[in-house]
Amino acid sequence: MRAATMIMCLAAMLATASAARAHHTPAPGTAALVGSLQSELGCPGDWQPECAQTVLAPVAGSPGVFRGTFDVPAGNHEYKVAL
Repeated sequence: MRAATMIMCLAAMLATASAARAHHTPAPGTAALVGSLQSELGCPGDWQPECAQTVLAPVAGSPGVFRGTFDVPAGNHEYKVAL
């Protein structure tokens, strides 16, 4: 339960943060939660940005901002967001 709460807090912080990008960098078209927790979330393996189970949804009206909610089992996990 603690990992799920941490990810929800991270998603909330990202949702309220303004997008930071260089003037020459376009907003990302897709984003996915990737890491050692993906197999627990229904992906065939870990560290697979192409897995549909962990794709983040774009937030309407906020280019470059994505959101997702996941029910992550307790444990130690490594993760990042792949753009």
